[in-house]
Amino acid sequence: MSDARDGLGDFSGQVLRGTEWFGHDFAGQRVAVVAPGREAAQIAPEVAATALSVKVFQEEPDWVLPLPVPGGRAVGIAVARAFLRWQIKDPWVRRLLTPDRRFGSRRLAPGLNYYDALQRQNCTLVTWPVYAFAPEGVRTAEGVEHRADVVVLGNSSIFAHTPEGRPA
Repeated sequence: MSDARDGLGDFSGQVLRGTEWFGHDFAGQRVAVVAPGREAAQIAPEVAATALSVKVFQEEPDWVLPLPVPGGRAVGIAVARAFLRWQIKDPWVRRLLTPDRRFGSRRLAPGLNYYDALQRQNCTLVTWPVYAFAPEGVRTAEGVEHRADVVVLGNSSIFAHTPEGRPA
């Protein structure tokens, strides 16, 4: 097993980068989504609709909005917080999905169906950092190996590129 930051190491399954997941048939597959919040918000709902199981490895949460919100920062943060409270009833999960940075300091995640996807029976949010890729899946920093047939890497994922900036 190699360090995840060196690439995908020994992972024996299929790797889909960027938008390669569009149109892929995930039926019957165990899928690991490794992407920042804004990308996971777009990927997870589509994948969870057909996959056997989906694990979303959250590199860090982003503010999620159901639609574009006119107005300033105060309106945007109020809508984002209300949307999160409305969609996620569990206070602990809500806390895990709440960014610790200023609203608007990064691109916002358009995610009308993201929170619904995270609450599906076949979808799990994993907040431990990805440490390594093993032949059968993804290993997180606490030492748990999560089996996967397919790894979907977001374009902005820290694993999508080598330290030299080349695709992993």
